[in-house]
Amino acid sequence: MCHRIKENDLSSETRLLLENEGLIVQIANMIKNRRNVNSSDGIDDADLIQEGRIAMLTAAKVYDEGKNAKFSTFAFEIIKNAMTDLCDHCQSTFERHMEAAGLTRLFLNDPDVTESTLYPRGTDVQWKDSTGDLAVLHIMLEKLHNRLVLLPAREQRILMYHFGISALEFKSVSETAAYFHLTEKYLKIIETGALKTLRDGMNDGKII
Repeated sequence: MCHRIKENDLSSETRLLLENEGLIVQIANMIKNRRNVNSSDGIDDADLIQEGRIAMLTAAKVYDEGKNAKFSTFAFEIIKNAMTDLCDHCQSTFERHMEAAGLTRLFLNDPDVTESTLYPRGTDVQWKDSTGDLAVLHIMLEKLHNRLVLLPAREQRILMYHFGISALEFKSVSETAAYFHLTEKYLKIIETGALKTLRDGMNDGKII
């Protein structure tokens, strides 16, 4: 199966993921419990599991049976490391800059959040002109486009079709999977990798 996956056989990739879904979920739970990860950290169970699926396919593509290591043992380490890396890099560049400036994240559903905690006493709150926000939005859209075109052609087409980037018509996961002759599971794996690349590019610290 690994040999077929190295040749980009989609049916083998799908079979590998379906047969090892339990292992991926098990590792995700292990990492979540060890790292005390929860949704407030920007990561939920689905994020860890999707990262594990991508790592499973990566393991199959780089597995060398000549080293006398079981594939399950090899894949376990690859998946565990990928999920750990995701936890380590879950914060965006913006959040790291905010924390470096001495600010902390505040969740509005926290039980002790009141109006006085949102704005320090004596703060003169002023509403901004929306013109600046529109300018920032324009720059962010241009930045997104510049990074989108750097993705592989198939990933570009999938994202543009699914999210209606060119046609302004959103398609469902099932519609997108059918259009590209993919299973929904494999479509989500492709999209997760592409969106992660875009997300990393949007947080690279560059204006455009």
